[in-house]
Amino acid sequence: MKLLGERDTRVLEMVVSHYVASGEPVGSRTVAKISGLNLSPATIRNLMMDLEDRGFLTQPHTSAGRIPTPKGFRYYVDHIMPIQELGPATQQKIQDAFSPSGTEPSEIFRQVSRALSTVSGHPALVLAPRPQGMRLKHIKFINLGGDGVLTILVSQDNQVQTRFVRCGASYTQDQLDRFSQYLNELCQNLTLGESRGQILAKMVEERNLFDRMISQALNLSRQALQSDDEEELYIEGTSQILDYPEFAEDISKIRTLYKAFEEKHHLVTLLDKTLASQGVQIIIGPEEHFPEMQLSLVAASYGSSLSPLGSLGIIGPMRMNYARVIPIVRYTASMVTDYLKKRET
Repeated sequence: MKLLGERDTRVLEMVVSHYVASGEPVGSRTVAKISGLNLSPATIRNLMMDLEDRGFLTQPHTSAGRIPTPKGFRYYVDHIMPIQELGPATQQKIQDAFSPSGTEPSEIFRQVSRALSTVSGHPALVLAPRPQGMRLKHIKFINLGGDGVLTILVSQDNQVQTRFVRCGASYTQDQLDRFSQYLNELCQNLTLGESRGQILAKMVEERNLFDRMISQALNLSRQALQSDDEEELYIEGTSQILDYPEFAEDISKIRTLYKAFEEKHHLVTLLDKTLASQGVQIIIGPEEHFPEMQLSLVAASYGSSLSPLGSLGIIGPMRMNYARVIPIVRYTASMVTDYLKKRET
């Protein structure tokens, strides 16, 4: 995107900042008063018309002032917005709001989403780590009688997942213990997805060997580690959308948003886009998911940069205060990363 000149930049900055604060279209007289450019309202009007022609502003009504377009917000966020650091008081507020009372992962992520929503004043989303991203510490098989086997998967951060498998054959507990020992050596510290790939490769490699135990262990583990695409998305603060004038006055928008909160797949898809990226990502006006909704998502992944575990973020009106929200999301993501690392030790 071609950079704007100094005057155009200042005008766009004033329109965005005033619109974020008021939610009302901004007129040329207002910009002339607050811009510090020492230009007449007529000159400011011409600059605003030029920005409109270039797609940065739009005029919702003929007699009204102008508001930023998604392109205008994008330019503001990428080139104009001042970088802010999160103050100690806000950091403490997030820490105080995030106080998981137990070690259950569901409680941790629910607390994170609640803390993020409380401090930001917007609905907050936390996408929990997918099962396939769980890094294995230990696998154990338990005989349940007949061909039923309970698989217990323990992650490096001591999360436990259980799966029931009907394996089509009957194994003694002694056999299952030997299967577990072999697989623990094969899959130590791999994710479930990596483990499944390792097992499939090993099955091809061992195809010509006559080691029945290895063949049985690999076949059982292949069933136990079948891909599980179930996502857990924690959402807090959905009622806060009623505080946005642009939504409160439009029942159809409220219905669309609440439907998205219930069905979740659009929100999961948006958060997925941030998983492979470092730092805070800002998605402005995702038309393919929420056409005509004037929404934005500010999100960041948590976990290591090489192996992100999940992502979290804030969803709200396109006119949200990005300069305030971005450091909140960044700090919360780093806090979750640090917390999960401590659980591993």
